[in-house]
Amino acid sequence: MPRCASWRAATACAKHGTALAEILLIAPPGNQVAAQLRRRIDLTTHYGAFRPGQVFTDPLAGGDRGPQMVVVPHGAFRMGALDSEPGAADAEKPAHYVRFDRGFAMSLTEVTVAEFGRFVALAGARPRATRRGNSVVYDERSGNFARRSGADWRSGYDGRPAARNDPVLHVSVRDAEAYAAWLSEQTGRHYRLPSEAEFEYALRAGNPGRFPWGNGAVPPSRAGNFAGGNDVSPSGRTWNNAFVGFGDGYWGPAPVGRFEPNTWGLHDLAGNVSEWVADCWHASYRRAPADGGGVVQSSCRSRVVRGGVWAGAPAQTRSAWRSPMDSDMTSGRIGFRLVRGI
Repeated sequence: MPRCASWRAATACAKHGTALAEILLIAPPGNQVAAQLRRRIDLTTHYGAFRPGQVFTDPLAGGDRGPQMVVVPHGAFRMGALDSEPGAADAEKPAHYVRFDRGFAMSLTEVTVAEFGRFVALAGARPRATRRGNSVVYDERSGNFARRSGADWRSGYDGRPAARNDPVLHVSVRDAEAYAAWLSEQTGRHYRLPSEAEFEYALRAGNPGRFPWGNGAVPPSRAGNFAGGNDVSPSGRTWNNAFVGFGDGYWGPAPVGRFEPNTWGLHDLAGNVSEWVADCWHASYRRAPADGGGVVQSSCRSRVVRGGVWAGAPAQTRSAWRSPMDSDMTSGRIGFRLVRGI
């Protein structure tokens, strides 16, 4: 009997299972009724009351709605980089297979300034950069990243005020986890940061190539916000290490959802801003979980960030790319999104 997500689902599974057993005793091969019933049981087993690709929001206690979520299909993939992959680091190896026996829901986009601001206002939160009084921003005059006083979650990549639909920046991993805990309280559902296995699985969306779009050396048009040779800063700067011949029209992060979604309906996983995930940093995938769970310790100081970024070299846009980051770090290059169980 398949494992079901709730008492109601379990009851439905039991009824369907009994009916299926009776049908299969008399049904000839290829019987459509039996096939449809089997599919219904499989969907309940892997997705509960949801369906793969379904988009939904949860209601908040005050009457608003939570972030848009999409149901990611269950399945398996090869995580990490092969020894033959150009630009691969030892920390991305060994490549190994991970299986998700059940689907999960992931934010369509990165969490926005408006969404995070609602949490700050209603929960009375004081995120890390606000308390510290500074964060790391892009300085147009020097072309470098540097700490600037007054920059926090309300700021854009360069320290100026961010728009409501921009991805929230200048948040530490603890800030992201605090937002997830608040959202869980508001909705009665369990929201959290994705494991890095969940992130890479959703990023690849079934594509085993070097990049999220495959093995092509240049991203397809509208694939995402990446550092391109045709991008130009407000003062006329260009990138020294970028995708040659590519431009996306943005120097800095774009508002969420401006680029095409991937095969599974998710926006900006491949680029825009790098994102916090739940895992503590570990220098290789030896003994990595095969079920997609995160490597989490309560006291780890170094966490993992995943996904390409508007200011990243092409090698950092690879699907297997991962990097350590101090959990106290806030920056104009890092945001986050959430997952929830279904």
